[in-house]
Order: sequence, then C-alpha cells, then structure tokens
Amino acid sequence: MLGSNQIFVKSFFFALFVALLFVLEAAALTGRYRCMLRDEPSTTITIGWEQKTGTNPLVYYSTTDYGQDVGRYTQNAYPNRTVHAKGMHNHFARLSKLRPNTVYYFVIKDSDATSRRFSFRTLPDEHQSRLSVIGGGDSRNHKIARQNANKMVARCRPHFVLFAGDMTGGDTSREWQEWLDDWQLTIGKDGRMTAVIAARGNHERSDVSIVDMFDVPHPTVYYGLTFARGLMRIYTLNSMQSSNSSQLAWLGKDLKESQTIAWRIAQYHHPIRPHTRRKYEQEYMRLHWAPLFFKYKMQLAMECDSHMSKITWPVRATSDKTEIGYDEGFVQDPEGTVFVGEGGWGAPLRVADDAKKWTRAIGSFNQVKWFFVDLNKLEVRTIKTENVNEVSHLSDIKRFYMPEKIDLWKIDGADKITIFNKRTNEFVPRKAQILMEISSVSAQYLNDNVFLQWKSLYEISRVKFKIQVSTNKIFWKTVDIIPGQGPSANKQQVYKYIDKSSQRGGKYFYRIAAIDRTGKEYVQDFVEIRTLGSDNMETILGSVHSGQLQVPVTIPFQTKVVLELFDVKRKQVFVREFDAKTGYQKLLLNIRHLIEGHYLLEISYDGKLIKKAVKISS
Repeated sequence: MLGSNQIFVKSFFFALFVALLFVLEAAALTGRYRCMLRDEPSTTITIGWEQKTGTNPLVYYSTTDYGQDVGRYTQNAYPNRTVHAKGMHNHFARLSKLRPNTVYYFVIKDSDATSRRFSFRTLPDEHQSRLSVIGGGDSRNHKIARQNANKMVARCRPHFVLFAGDMTGGDTSREWQEWLDDWQLTIGKDGRMTAVIAARGNHERSDVSIVDMFDVPHPTVYYGLTFARGLMRIYTLNSMQSSNSSQLAWLGKDLKESQTIAWRIAQYHHPIRPHTRRKYEQEYMRLHWAPLFFKYKMQLAMECDSHMSKITWPVRATSDKTEIGYDEGFVQDPEGTVFVGEGGWGAPLRVADDAKKWTRAIGSFNQVKWFFVDLNKLEVRTIKTENVNEVSHLSDIKRFYMPEKIDLWKIDGADKITIFNKRTNEFVPRKAQILMEISSVSAQYLNDNVFLQWKSLYEISRVKFKIQVSTNKIFWKTVDIIPGQGPSANKQQVYKYIDKSSQRGGKYFYRIAAIDRTGKEYVQDFVEIRTLGSDNMETILGSVHSGQLQVPVTIPFQTKVVLELFDVKRKQVFVREFDAKTGYQKLLLNIRHLIEGHYLLEISYDGKLIKKAVKISS
C-alpha cells in the first residue's frame, strides 16, 4: 500500500500536470495552422487555422518581426471564409497586395489570446528565379512515416509543397484533426510556414473535404497557378472527376494558352499506369489527358496512390503497338512527359512490381520528391524520409544545398535526374549566355548492335562528339569520335550512331561528350542499355507455394546489392535492394505474386553484373 507521503506526491504531480494542460490550452485558442496558395503566388497567400474559442480573430502581419506585440504590426486582415467541417471551426484569411519574395511575420489574435509568431515568404516574381518544391501524397494511416515526411519539409525549407491527395484514410473528423496536428511539424523552428497546394485523392470522400480544409480556388478541385512570371505553371487535376468533362475542356484550353510558360507541371492522385500490380490501370486518363500532355508539352507529372516510388523516361501516349518500345499505351519520346510518384508520405507501402519498358527506376520506401526548377533545367530528387531526425536544417539562403545526412535515392549512381528545357531561348534574357547542351540521349539494343541517338542544343562550330561506353560508370572506353554538324537555324541537331562492337550478355552505360575546338568537354549524363547473350547461367529453383526465392551470392565486401527479375519478354517484374554483408550469403526474394515459368535474375553491385536463370514452379 502507498504511504501518505507517496499519495501526497502523486496527487501533487497529477494536479500540476492538469494545471499545465489547462494553461497550454488557454494559451492556444487557435491551432492547426496551415497556409495555402490559391492565387498569384508572389503577392498573395491564404492563412488557415482552427478557431477553438474566442471571437473576432484577426491576422496581424508585417515585414518586420514584432513577436507577439500585436500593436506594432502594420497590417491586419479578417477571415474571408469560415466553415465548420471535420469537427473544427476553420478560418481562412486571404492576404493580398504583398511584396514578392519577401518574408512576412504574423500572429493571430482573438478575444481570448494571441498565437505564437509565425512567418511565411512570398514567391519571387522574376522568371530568372530558381524554385525549390517538395511533392508527394498518401499520408493516410502510418503516423510515424507521415510525421517524418512533414519534418523533412521543415528541414528542406522549400518554396511550397505539392500534395496530391489521400491525406487521411477514412476522411473522418478525428483523422483530419490528427493530420493537421501532424502538419504542424512542417513549421520550421523559427516559425516559418510552408504553403501547400492540395489535390484530392480517392480517400477523400468528396471534393468538399479539400475545399474545407485548404480553401482551394475551385469547388471541384482542379486549378492552375503560374509562378515567377512564366517560369512555371502548376496544374492541380482531380482524378476523381471524369477525365472527359469540363475539366478536360479547361485543361486543353489552359495548356494551349500557356505555351509561353517555361515549365508545365501536373499533380493528381491516380497514376495513369500504376507501377504496382495491386492498382488498376487508368485507361480513360490515358485516352483523354495523356494526348494533351504531349501536344502541349507537359514536361512533368506527379502521381500518387500506389504507395511506392517511380521515375519514368519521357514518354508519350500512342495506340500504335508496332512502335519500338511500346508498352501499355506509351513509348519513350524525348519530347514527352516524365512521370514521377507514386505516393509514400505515410501510407502502407506496396511492392513495386509493375515496371514498364519506359520505366527508369522503381522502389518501395517512404519518400517525397524534391524539385529544383529554373529556366534551363528541372532537377528531380527523391528523399527517403526514414532518417529525418539526422538531417540538418536549411535556411532561405541555403535552400538549394543538400542538408547533412539527407538520404537520396540513387538512380544509376546519381542522386538526381535532370530534365533540360528545350525551349530555354524563348525565356532567358537576351544578354544571358546560352551554353551548348547535349540532351535526349537514348539507346536501343537490336540485332547485336546498340543504336544511339541524341540531340545537341545551341551547337557551336567545329565541335566533335565522343561516344564512350562503360560497364561500371567509372572506367570509360571511347568507341568513336565523330564531327558535329555545326549551328542550326532551329537551334538543335539530331545525331544517330550505331555501335557494332560485340556487346553481349550484360549491362552497359553510354555517354556522349561534346568537345569544342579548345578541347573543353560538355558531358551528358550516361544512359543505360542492357544486351542479351547466350551465356550459360546457373539456374535457381523456386516455387510460388513456398513464397521465397533463395539467391546465393558471394560478395567480396559490404555493399548495396540490387536484385532485378525479368520475364521472358525482358519486362522487369521485381526489383529489390539489399545491404549485403561480406562473404557467402543467401538473399531472400518474395515471389508469391509471380506465376510459374522462367525468369532472368540480374545481381548488380559496384559496377559488376551477375546473371542467373530462375525457374519458378507452382
């Protein structure tokens, strides 16, 4: 039994705990803060919050930080819209006539209390600007993963966030309140808030959920926003609405009218071609949206819903199944759209088991996409969010640096992919220097030959092109050097080259280097090509019934090992990465989802490639 002193101590601390809770609640009569972009991003922003108690709330704001001293702030604004939804009194104040690229400080004061001091930064309005954007979606029920991704926003300090739906699992009041509580982790240690542009997912039961939580500008949740005087236009589409409707008419008209904008980027929830077998193909979206994407040069589309990670090569939709590289209604095309996704902000992960011929990379892990955008190029990075607590915080002036300990998904050894703007000359100031670039490098293996193709942009006189090949991306062999064609009136030249050397049974990497008359080289990132051979291979046996395939390997040193499984049509059906130890070991693959038959297994690490035959029985 407890003594009287113990009872007194326990009672005292319990009373103190209750008192602290009361004080904290009394001091936080507003809460669940967020800010959104719904109009011209350099001069407007919307501040949203839950009004818990109190009356007559106002947002007090200024370009000078006055802390919680409300009387010194130079401007104030009443809420433009209030709505009771999801068990909360949501208030939205739409601030306007702001200065571009400027930090504003603000507090929210009502009849009962004053909030902590927050800040936001308006977007720049110069088209020479560079923007940092984090994108993703699917945060519905894995709380820790969701919180990790939210923390990553605060650490990377992007200009804004794209969120493509499925915030919660059941669209209930409790879930939304918890989601907004977690969203507070996107706020920086200094009170900096990051604006969000929200789309609807299939777990939002209606468009109203997104309208009432984020005050989006269109009641059916499709809209466009232009940034930095034509640097970029973001299209937020609603894949829960009909793809052949007023949304389609608006999309076609808006894209046609936005051809002077340097970058066109879409976000929406359902992927047109999911990269997991557990999701359905969206054929109507392919038929209705994808042709507009290619016709009007939608350079990037961010999709979600599948809870895994993918990046494709630039592709266009086609119904011609005889086109080289055709797969599920798309083919690679350097003028096409790069599709990235597919969720991973905090939902149950799915197996990345449905790669296409035009898929560049797939994987299954919690992640967000990170985009750097300027007139010349768009850089795409994928941030793995598990180690967020080890990642350092960026500031405004260092937002394009890589934070310490950040874990980036490497694709072919690189931590980013780069999409070059092929129409840069239409947007850069006349005095800016335009450097020669090599773009759209592609490779195809056919009849024991490798067919290379690339384009040179703004080619200079007396240039030469060096074709190089490597098996490990470290040591490069020069295959040939060919002369350039010289400057072109349309600012680009197209080159084709056939490598007839014996490239059998392996994975190879090609790159093109342009050499000017001074000897300076302009090197393009490598492109990967796989060639087939008739080598005798060890056969590994597995069964769908057992559900596991044991892959014996001997690794000379501790490293990352990638296992890729291909069917008889060379379609990738499975990929997994291991942190392998030194020496002999057996790596386990889950093959329960596969059908019986023959497969090709490729084991790669540190530039080396081992191939094994696989036979799976029932």
